Amino acid sequence: MVDDIKAARAVQDYRKIGTERRKIKRNDLEYYDLNANKWWQSGETLHLSNHLNESRFKFFSSFVPNWEGVRVLDIGCGGGLACEFLAKQGANVSGIDLSLNSIEAAQEHAQHNKLKIDYRWGVGEKIPYDSNTFDVVLCFDVLEHVTDWQKVLAEIYRLLNPNGLFLFDTINRTFKSKLIMIWLLENILNQMPRGLHDWNKFIKPQELIDTSYNTGFTDVLIKGFDLTGGMSIKTLKNILFQGLNNTKKGADSELFEIEINDDISIWYIGKGVKLL
Repeated sequence: MVDDIKAARAVQDYRKIGTERRKIKRNDLEYYDLNANKWWQSGETLHLSNHLNESRFKFFSSFVPNWEGVRVLDIGCGGGLACEFLAKQGANVSGIDLSLNSIEAAQEHAQHNKLKIDYRWGVGEKIPYDSNTFDVVLCFDVLEHVTDWQKVLAEIYRLLNPNGLFLFDTINRTFKSKLIMIWLLENILNQMPRGLHDWNKFIKPQELIDTSYNTGFTDVLIKGFDLTGGMSIKTLKNILFQGLNNTKKGADSELFEIEINDDISIWYIGKGVKLL
């Protein structure tokens, strides 16, 4: 009965949202500037990147088993969560972001932790580093937000050394991604800020694969970065009624599970290699 009431309220809320849609600014990146102080606050939406990074780096450990001395650039580094993880592994880390407030938050946090990380303000279409500078370039949850993702791929290729790795994840442009990422997580549950994503900017895997090869990358691999348990009813029900943070009153935080599998219908993760 309680679940039925919650579901009915969710539908009612969605109908109200329909009248407001035209007023919503899509791909609203101002959110990152306004909330830059929350990157390192447990329980905040931006801090969920830390949870995502655990699965990301577990997957990428197959390609980079040891980060010691590896020169890494994190495009869209935000408050520096991935950068600090890698710096603690001995990598030589740089990070750029469009949000100046996030860069300042990242610099302050790195200083506090006595970590040497080269943070710079910048955009992915024109990255302020010389060609053939990095062994690995990271691009997590970024390509679906930039102005020209094809140009970003060309910049990444320019920056990488021969045999350098491009490691990424992004969102597929499907009905499922609109249902989960925008309708459910933004419009209904407010787990993500309304307007953060623009479904039209999501990227189909084959589009990314084709552009990667045309840019010069080889050995491109894509896998599903699955936050929904294969779209299982149980997982979707948990997201609907509990959100991304399955914390129950008086219990420890239990964040949503992430699987690396073959389901690329919503979010996918991958790598490419620069040979020349």
